[in-house]
Amino acid sequence: MVDGHSLEVNVLVSKAIRRYIEWGRYVDKLVTSDPRLMKMLWSHVTVEEAREMGTQNGKDTVVEFILYYFRKFDLDSVFKTFEMIGGQYANAYVYSEFRDKDGRTIILRHTMGLSASAYYGASFKALCDRLGVKCELDESEDQMICKIIGAGMLKTVAPKTLKEQLAKQSIERTVES
Repeated sequence: MVDGHSLEVNVLVSKAIRRYIEWGRYVDKLVTSDPRLMKMLWSHVTVEEAREMGTQNGKDTVVEFILYYFRKFDLDSVFKTFEMIGGQYANAYVYSEFRDKDGRTIILRHTMGLSASAYYGASFKALCDRLGVKCELDESEDQMICKIIGAGMLKTVAPKTLKEQLAKQSIERTVES
């Protein structure tokens, strides 16, 4: 027991070690925060502001992180990032994923309000847009649902590595000139 709670020290130590091994040594700038604090912060952001922040984050920062960590940018690495960073490392939400013959669905359950759902939804949509994948979002006060139809048929549509991504950008600039 830890301070009168039924949680064993071994469980806490194992969780801390697992976080460090899986993510901490690579992303030492990430911090976890109390969900109650996040709920209060999200309550001061309008849904539209949250959506703008999420779109910008999905277009830039998350793509850079995925390319750095996974060395490729595809739908599986996007799903894994949402699962590991937000769901397991930061405890920002509970991540659920379902697959069927028609596609994939992720559900991010949280207690932070509609602005948080808008932020997560916009981030995910921006990432899907960059991959050329169509997604349907359903945002509510306590969850964000994203459905991707035909996800089983998808291939990597963006360059797999950062080197290939940069090469593609230089080719696009040459064509535009």
